[in-house]
Amino acid sequence: MTAQRASLLAKEIRQEIVRLKLAGFHLLPLGRGDDGKTPGIGNWTAPKVELGQVLAPLHRHGVGVYGVRLDGLAVIDCDHDDPALVTEMEARFGPSPVHVLTPRGRHLYYRAGGATPNLRAEGLPVDLKSGGRSYVVGPLSQRPDGGRYVPAKGVLGVERLPVIYGAKTVTGAPEPIREGERHQALVSEAIAMVETVSGPDELTARLVVLRDERCAAPSSMPGAELRGIADWTWQRLLRGELYHGRDSAFSVHRLAHDALRGKPGGSDAIALYVLLVDLHGHDPGKRFALDHGAMKAAGLTDLSARGFRAARRMLENEGLLGVATKYRPGSHRQQYRLERLRPGMDAAPNVARISEIAPRGKDGEEGGKD
Repeated sequence: MTAQRASLLAKEIRQEIVRLKLAGFHLLPLGRGDDGKTPGIGNWTAPKVELGQVLAPLHRHGVGVYGVRLDGLAVIDCDHDDPALVTEMEARFGPSPVHVLTPRGRHLYYRAGGATPNLRAEGLPVDLKSGGRSYVVGPLSQRPDGGRYVPAKGVLGVERLPVIYGAKTVTGAPEPIREGERHQALVSEAIAMVETVSGPDELTARLVVLRDERCAAPSSMPGAELRGIADWTWQRLLRGELYHGRDSAFSVHRLAHDALRGKPGGSDAIALYVLLVDLHGHDPGKRFALDHGAMKAAGLTDLSARGFRAARRMLENEGLLGVATKYRPGSHRQQYRLERLRPGMDAAPNVARISEIAPRGKDGEEGGKD
């Protein structure tokens, strides 16, 4: 029996790669070249680079450098960590909640927002990178020359990234938001801004500025519509119904909980279900893999492989988890999705039994009632 080869990849970097991959980021292995910033595989622009394709070359060679491919992302890459330069960039493109110090400068992360200007042509020591054929070195990476990429503000994959304001140059204005697209565009902007304002009045005032500066025919979009957007967004915030990474709430339906509790292994199934709702419940119908080894390495579960499989089967049997795509050798791994609660679940034997054993007060009333 051949002994398993020990990994040369630092645990901290391995866990970060797994965490970001599970959060939906497109990653690639780096490590070639004197600075270690050249991709370690030839097909890094492929539509999907699997987790194993990222980790395997890093494991083999003990390389602690990986890339974040910028599908749907934009990164301001400053050559120097100059506070004045960073302030200038955020004043122009909007504040970024995620900053990463590089060996020379700083990365500022955003969601992509259209064409990117050539800042070098303006004489600035800055690159603005975006798109699936671009990448930056990922947080916590350590290059062969000792250069590190250290998170300085926020956590990638946790903080909600705003759309970069700046598909504009200093010499031209951005394309106006067209009629028919204005309402949804301002709703998106309101959601991105709501946690930075004191209330719906301030949010409305900011939307007025955006309407006047960026919307086509602003006079045809009444203030009452903007106030309605602000009030709706503010109420969603107060009710915890806006998804903002870790700084948000999510709900677990009691019927799902009741269908699992009290059964042998039900506690493990509940724990797995809550985890999956946390990771994927905000995106109905989302397909995802269930890799026990990867999830355990990322600190997402402490279940044994056997317990994990039993919990997964229980969720499938109760109709809470379904197979979205079956495994095909050489093609892709099996994928799952969270299912809607099926009709009649409240009459299922395990759920109906809950009401029979509910605690009662001294006079036979159900506990908690006056």
